[in-house]
Formats: sequence, C-alpha cells, structure tokens
Amino acid sequence: MAEKRIGISRDLIIHPGETIADILEERGITQAELSTRAGVSPAYISNVIAGKKNISSKFAMALEYALDVPKSFWLNLQANYDAALLELNEEETVTDDERKALSGLTAVVKYLRRCKMLPEKQSKNDTILTIRKIFHISNISNLAAITPTGAFRVSSKAHIDPLVMGAWIRLCEMLGDRKPPVHTQFSADRVDELTQNLKAVMVSQSAELQKDIADVLSSYGIKFSVVKNFRGAPVHGYISLGRDGSYHMVLTIRGAYADIFWFSLFHEIGHIVNGDISKVGVYIDTIEGNDEAKENAADMFARDALLNATDYKLFVARGDYSIGAIESFARTQRVAPYVIIGRLQKEERISYAMYNDYKLRYKWADA
Repeated sequence: MAEKRIGISRDLIIHPGETIADILEERGITQAELSTRAGVSPAYISNVIAGKKNISSKFAMALEYALDVPKSFWLNLQANYDAALLELNEEETVTDDERKALSGLTAVVKYLRRCKMLPEKQSKNDTILTIRKIFHISNISNLAAITPTGAFRVSSKAHIDPLVMGAWIRLCEMLGDRKPPVHTQFSADRVDELTQNLKAVMVSQSAELQKDIADVLSSYGIKFSVVKNFRGAPVHGYISLGRDGSYHMVLTIRGAYADIFWFSLFHEIGHIVNGDISKVGVYIDTIEGNDEAKENAADMFARDALLNATDYKLFVARGDYSIGAIESFARTQRVAPYVIIGRLQKEERISYAMYNDYKLRYKWADA
C-alpha cells in the first residue's frame, strides 16, 4: 500500500555529494586534489558536491581508486537518493486521465476500503497512487485495457464499463495469487464425487459455509473466492487456469438466494468439466453475450448435477408440489429443499411468491 511521507522535504534527502564533502573534510583533501586523483575537472567535483550532478558509474569507479571507498557504495548511495526523490515527487506523476478514471471507480474504491486495502481518508492523488500499487499498474486509466481478449463475448444488451471490468478482473487475479496452492489437479473422472461432497456442505447448515466450500473445491484442484459485483461489470463468474494446472473460480453474488448460488457454482464447474477454460486460460461468465452453446451446456450440467434428470422428470409428472413432497424429493437428491423450490419457480411451475419462507439467503464475506 502506498504510504505518503508526512512532513518530509527535499532538504532532508541527502545527495551523495554531501558524503563526498564529509570524507574530504575528514581526510583533509581538497576538491582540487580529488579532481586530480579522480581524473575529472574541479568544476565537476564542485557540481557533484553541490548536488547539481549525480554520481555516474564511471565516476563511482574513479572514487573507488581516489578515496578507497567501493564503487558499489557510491552507486547504492545514488540509487537510494534517486528513489527517495522519486517518492517525494510521486504525486506529480498523477495524470488527468487517472483523475477521470478514479471518478468512474467509486464502487471499486468503496469496496477496497471495506476490505481494508485502502485507507478510509486519502486525497484523490494518494488514492490513485495506492490503487496503482494494489493493482500493480503504473496508470489506473490503463485498467480499461487489461480485459483478456477472447475470454468472453459481449452482446449489445450488456453494458460493460471497460475500466470497472478491468478492475474486477485484477481483483480476481489478485485473489487467485493469494490463495494457497492446491496439491491436486482437477479430474473430470472425480466430478460425481465432488458433486456429492458439495451437496453435503449444502445440507450441513455449516456456520463456515464459505470456508467449507473452498476446502472441498481445493481438494479437487479448484481455488474458490467470492468477489462483489459492480455496475459496469455484468459478471456471474470468473475461472482461470494456472500454469500448475489448478483452476481459480470466482463467483459474484448477484443477489443472496442460496438456490441461485448453488446453481451458479455448479454452472461454473460445468465450464471446467466441458473444457471451456483450457484454450483461453480465462473464462469470464457475463450476464449477457457468452457463447450460447457453452452456456446451455453448463446450465445442463448444473441442473443434472443438482437433481437427477430422470428423477426430476418423474417428480414433475406426479404434479405434487406440496412442501412435504418437495422436502421428501430433496432428501432423495441430497439437496436442500430450496434448490427444488428455486427450479420450480424458474420453470414457472409454482409462483415466485410460494415457499419463499423456505428459501435461504446467504451473506458472504469478501474473498
């Protein structure tokens, strides 16, 4: 995180020339004598000591011979001076484009502050400098250009703000980098086992649901995170494939209903099973505009993973949608009743007003 130096002035940053002057005084050597020893003009010595010229690599070598002080000492002294001066003047590097970009990142800034990644109170320029360090980018207006090419398609219906989308993608990438490494690679041969373990978490009513889901997915080669959704980034999920063969899945919780979450989770697993990530390295599941065939295939995977297709067809054919029948069917599928209620509502077999008392809402922690 960028921390502004409070109260420091340029006068307190010591130029290497002052160190030369101290050594000359201590040893009783004149500037004229040093110029002879080092093979440079007296004017050059005077300008370095006055801070008007810097120590070059060639002059550092000459000083090693003339004063018996290693050239590395002088080069490090100069480098530290340059770095301190750059930090002091860092605010001057903020551009008008970045100030304009900051005004479009209000929701992202609020989220970063809530996550304690940004201080609550900062000037606009300092906020920009901190965001640069958070997102590892030299100009925050360049966030608009980092969306991975080919990761998703956008329809005319979807409103995407490239700046916000870029910030959201960087958040996903950062979370993936922070997650501990997984020690196994995903295998489609184990997907039935994974499904049953996730269902067990669903019905467990665990107080650490988010951690339990992450632990299960990790044991199958998938890192898991939750990131807030932002206006301008109409995204359901993000999946990346790492160099080590592990996946990183991020879900945005657009609404808090548990049935929607579980369907979204299995939908994203469907993209992994179907090989949608292997070629592009990243797959971003947008609200509108993705490859329809891929989305339909992922939807089908999620439906069938949650509820056996044959069993569900028989359940629907009986036409008994009482809460008792729903709870009984849920037990046979090893899912919570709200999964069946949500699907019946989605398919308009029951109204959205029915059984809402049985639908669970989640409150998620960031990441």
